[in-house]
Amino acid sequence: MFIKEDSDVSENIIYEIVSDLEKWCIVFNEFMETFFIYFKFLLVFILFSLGILTLLKLRGVYFDIRFKNKDLNEDPLRKERLSIGITYIFLGFGILFNYLIYFLIWALDPLPDRFIFKFINFHGGIDPERMNRIENIQDSKYPHEKTIYYFNAWGSFLGFIHLIIAIWLLLHNRLNKKPREVIKWLYLSLIECIFFGFTTSLPLFL
Repeated sequence: MFIKEDSDVSENIIYEIVSDLEKWCIVFNEFMETFFIYFKFLLVFILFSLGILTLLKLRGVYFDIRFKNKDLNEDPLRKERLSIGITYIFLGFGILFNYLIYFLIWALDPLPDRFIFKFINFHGGIDPERMNRIENIQDSKYPHEKTIYYFNAWGSFLGFIHLIIAIWLLLHNRLNKKPREVIKWLYLSLIECIFFGFTTSLPLFL
C-alpha cells in the first residue's frame, strides 16, 4: 500500500514538472515569434535609414560641388553612394514584402546544413516522425517540439547575421585594423550556419 502511494506521488510530481515545462515552452515560443516580428521591422527600418542617409549625403555632396562650381565627375564616390543607397532601400523593401526572404530560402536551401539534427540522432534510434516534428515547425504537435526548433532557429539567426557582418567587414578591409579577427569571425560564423542551418530562421520572418 505504501509502495503504491509513493508511486502515485512520484507520478504526480513528474506530471507537474512536465506540465510546467510545457507551459514554459508555450511562453518561450510566443516570445520567439514576437522577437522575429519586431526584428524584421527593425531590420527594415535600419536598411531604409541607411539608404536614405546615403542618398542624402550624396545630395549634400552634389549641392556642395554645385556651390563651388566644380565638375560633378570630380566626386569619385558619387556612383558608389548612389548604388549603395538604392541597394539598401531595395533590400528593405525585399524584407518588408518578403520577396528577398523567399529568394534567400530558395538560394540557400540546397546547401548541406543543420548538422545539429544529425548529431542528435547520430545512432538513428529516434523515430523519424519525431525528428521531422522538431526539424519542421509546421509539423510540430507539442510546445516543446516548437521550442527545440526555435532554439535551433536562434542559433541559425545569429550565425547568419554574424556571417553577413563578417563578409561586409572583409569586403571593406580598409576599416579593419585586425583582418585576422575578421577572418576568424567569418570562419566561426560559417560553422554556426552549417551546424544550425542557413535558412532555419528565415521562414520565421514571413
